[in-house]
Amino acid sequence: MPNPTVLTDAVVWLGGYDMTGASNEITFNAARQEIPDNRFGDTVEGFYPGPLTVGADVNGFFDSTLDDPLTGQLQSPTAAWPLSISPDGAGLGEVSWDIRGYTFGYSVLEASWGQSLPFRLSNKPASGTTLDKGNVMVPKSTETSFPFNGTKIQLGALTATQQLIAVFHVFAKTGAFNAIVNSDADASAGGETTRSSVLLPAAPGFLVSTVSGAVTDTWWLAGLTSGGGTAITLGVVFSIVNI
Repeated sequence: MPNPTVLTDAVVWLGGYDMTGASNEITFNAARQEIPDNRFGDTVEGFYPGPLTVGADVNGFFDSTLDDPLTGQLQSPTAAWPLSISPDGAGLGEVSWDIRGYTFGYSVLEASWGQSLPFRLSNKPASGTTLDKGNVMVPKSTETSFPFNGTKIQLGALTATQQLIAVFHVFAKTGAFNAIVNSDADASAGGETTRSSVLLPAAPGFLVSTVSGAVTDTWWLAGLTSGGGTAITLGVVFSIVNI
């Protein structure tokens, strides 16, 4: 019997913000709607799987450095922000559950005298997105040597009906950089094929880059090239999804 995972080192990234230090409770829900599907002759009540409902809640302690961006995203949403939640520390290759969507609830000022001021955040996916379960390709780090190549991880090939979703969470940077998505047939160095190269936005910010199948390579890695940039702090998650 496997040992349980004790939730102590969960990591929460939202757009270009690391919410880990302010958070202490996470909920990630995914469920199919139950559509009644009863026919004459059935002996039990039947259902058909309907649309997938996905949502994530993050609770914790009020952080003034996060308050302005969270309030701004709620008041004037301009783009779907990626929310990445890794339950086991967001180390290299660790699982990350991701939503690309909007903040629909941000609650503060729910405390009495003498209590720590909490926050509650609720996110739901945007239209056209998917439920993304992926892997951390670059743990949060500050890079100063370029070009930067991450570690190859075997995520699998892409069929013609699949996409790779690459999420670059950019927490800080000095100068310009391109986000690189590479694939390879094996784990050895060299021979990589560049599948995507996109200029990163201003920090704090994020980039969602996609690679459509079919791709027969099974090994993937994230990288960076510098366009005059000298330092960047980021974390990267890759997911393969059906489209």
